[in-house]
Amino acid sequence: MDGNTDGYFLNKSTTHTKYEQGAWWQVDLGEEKNINQIIIYNRTDCCADRLSNYRVSISNKADFSTHTYQQDFHGAPNPKKSIELGANDKKGRYVRIQLLDDYYLSLAEVQVMGVNILNSLRFPEVDYSSARNDFGGLYNAPSYPNSSAFATLQTDGSITAWGDSDSGGLGAPAGSGYTKVYSNYSTFVALKADGSITAWDDSNRGGIDAPTDKNYIEIYSTATAFAALKADGSVTAWGDSGSGGSDAPAGSGYTKIYSTFGAFASLKTDGSIKAWGDSDFGGTGAPADSGYTKIYSTWAAFAVLKADGSVTAWGDSGSGGSDAPAGSGYTKIYSTGTAFAALKADGSIKAWGYSRSGGTGAPTDSGYTKIYSTDSAFAALKADGSITVWGDPGSGGIDAPAGSGYTKIYSNENAFAVLEADGSITMWGWGGADDEASGAPTDSGYTKIYSNNWSFVALKADGSITAWGGFNNGGTGAPTDSGYIKIYSTMYAFAAVKADGSITAWGSPNRGGTISTATDLNIDY
Repeated sequence: MDGNTDGYFLNKSTTHTKYEQGAWWQVDLGEEKNINQIIIYNRTDCCADRLSNYRVSISNKADFSTHTYQQDFHGAPNPKKSIELGANDKKGRYVRIQLLDDYYLSLAEVQVMGVNILNSLRFPEVDYSSARNDFGGLYNAPSYPNSSAFATLQTDGSITAWGDSDSGGLGAPAGSGYTKVYSNYSTFVALKADGSITAWDDSNRGGIDAPTDKNYIEIYSTATAFAALKADGSVTAWGDSGSGGSDAPAGSGYTKIYSTFGAFASLKTDGSIKAWGDSDFGGTGAPADSGYTKIYSTWAAFAVLKADGSVTAWGDSGSGGSDAPAGSGYTKIYSTGTAFAALKADGSIKAWGYSRSGGTGAPTDSGYTKIYSTDSAFAALKADGSITVWGDPGSGGIDAPAGSGYTKIYSNENAFAVLEADGSITMWGWGGADDEASGAPTDSGYTKIYSNNWSFVALKADGSITAWGGFNNGGTGAPTDSGYIKIYSTMYAFAAVKADGSITAWGSPNRGGTISTATDLNIDY
């Protein structure tokens, strides 16, 4: 409720209860409110599984002796869970999150949204910048970002899209009432509150043949296919049949779906796994036992964690599908395009996969708290803010800044950019699309960095923007005014949003850098 969604405990942005049965957190809104959305942000440094079996309730009574809404969830937010309550919303004064078992309750942030407040998920659930920077590796994101088009939800749930006409920039559905938009490489799908789905654009990649029934609650994607999960845990897939668009598992009880570039893997409540899709991308070979808690991905391989922190991998051996570390105690796995790096509770790291992409060369000491990645290199951050890198020298695997005090690392395909406590920025790696790429800004006061495939943009507290990187892909042409609050990206362009809902786009004109409709899309933040 403080607006800070940082899931890293040492940044004093998360909290947890004692280890106890039914640990809970609740907020008093002061009076009965109309609530149409609740967003829960989980820890990202470790311990995400603490929030994997919980109940969300809304009530007008502080003791929750009665409730106007109640639902149980059996999958950890990664890093966030958006609960859509529909056009008719729910009324209540109190909102509670409560564990259903014995554990610590850890939370980074909870946002309770009213009917006149539109949240930051009004662009697709995953854009290129969030996929790269929020999930521990591009391929760990739950859906594949659209490469060349943007889509936005307006206040009434209608959709406006722009960018490459072959990637969803044209053909968005008419009408209103949509609550979420998802994507793969060149297609969008939109979900309504009743769980019905509409898809548009590339007919070979899921733009047609979306399911016609209702009650779907979440959608995932490979690069060219989609898989939708129902409230009962059943799965429907469509799109490129060779990349997961067919042969989804029968039955119910699945809680979450993960993907590589060309295959899906779904997790059941008992921790068993079913995989399907291209066998070269992990569509076959999943472990037959149960007890797994989380799945991670490279381009063509999966790695899974058990509750004891042991690791199993399958898929392309050159992308991390074999030679996973023995033993237990691992808490999280990060990835480049073709290598994994697993972090232990003591901050030690084991890496495997393609050696040039970070599969070898990981540091041998401990004390690391988080790992970041480009397509071919890793950067590990310690609690004191010092950085160690390894992997492809041309992708940030060498020349990390010395010293300490760095707070957050961001990446694009081949470069890293890091923030210091004073908001100054240091960059290393190959930062742009061509030899004309410009360098990072030399002043301070920046609060967040965003990226696309070739460029970076940095945002200051006053909402002003500085861009650098590939000249034709967003590294130049950023707006010169201020007041922007968030930035989204395709692979080749950026779109910056102001508090009044106006949007400015720049970058490759045909891939989202030019808005062909009115720039005021009436998005309220």
